[in-house]
Amino acid sequence: METYLAVFGHTAIDVILNVPKLPDRDSSIAVEERATRFGGTAANIARASAEIDVDVSLCSFVGGDFPDDYLDALVDSGVSTDGLKVKKDHDTTTCWIINDREGEQLTIVDQGAMKEMQDFEIPTETIEDCEVLHIGTGKPSYYRKIYDRCDLEKKSVGFDPAQELEYMYDASTFEKFLRQSDFFFCNQKEKEVALRYLEIDSFETLLDDFGLDFILVTKGGEGSTLHLPEEKIIIPTYEPQKIVEPTGAGDAFRAGFYAALSRDLSLERACRAGSARASFAVEKAGSQTGRIGWKDVIFRMEEQST
Repeated sequence: METYLAVFGHTAIDVILNVPKLPDRDSSIAVEERATRFGGTAANIARASAEIDVDVSLCSFVGGDFPDDYLDALVDSGVSTDGLKVKKDHDTTTCWIINDREGEQLTIVDQGAMKEMQDFEIPTETIEDCEVLHIGTGKPSYYRKIYDRCDLEKKSVGFDPAQELEYMYDASTFEKFLRQSDFFFCNQKEKEVALRYLEIDSFETLLDDFGLDFILVTKGGEGSTLHLPEEKIIIPTYEPQKIVEPTGAGDAFRAGFYAALSRDLSLERACRAGSARASFAVEKAGSQTGRIGWKDVIFRMEEQST
């Protein structure tokens, strides 16, 4: 059966540690609260997409320690895990996120199996069967093989390296991948990195020069901007019932966006659906907590129509 979306990137375990104050060098401090959650940008996008009825496959590498209950949660949500490969001699990507009472944060990441992903095979069957590929976080040397395959298969490709754009990519590789993509996601900080790599001042001419269909720049609580070849559309935010934490809002946005595209809605409408889905993500702690359906997304869009 053909899959609409294949999401490439991290599947991770997030260990959240809350402390009174981030410790000074050569010191220790007691943990006030600890929580372990399912995470990873690719898994977040895939699971949220599946829950709003997108046929989606998760393409990622995890270790032999990958929890059974995490796999069960993905499958129960409707995610195809054919592209989720277990490397028994490696660990699963783990992020230790340390938060203090002042809002300061420190994150320590063990890449685990994803550190060696350039040595692993690409999921050719998944690529052949899907309509859209979302290229997220991970080694550019691995994704170079994906792009070469996509050129052969004539697939639609969304490029979304996220924060790794600044430290995993050089200007040459970024430009090459961008030219091979159909659209590009970034936030404000990543936009600045992209402009610096390309040695340009704005995205205004980038779409024509690189043959991109669109660029989507998210701005957190300020909404997002959809850059099209002949216009720029400002996408509003939707008001959540409450704000608990922003973790995973960007991933939820992408899920809502793809859910709308899979239903043949316009790009502007898809961005609004992404914004509405993101508004639910901030209402709960954790990137994969709370099951939100397509009807919920549509209701919030209509309830707060602008």
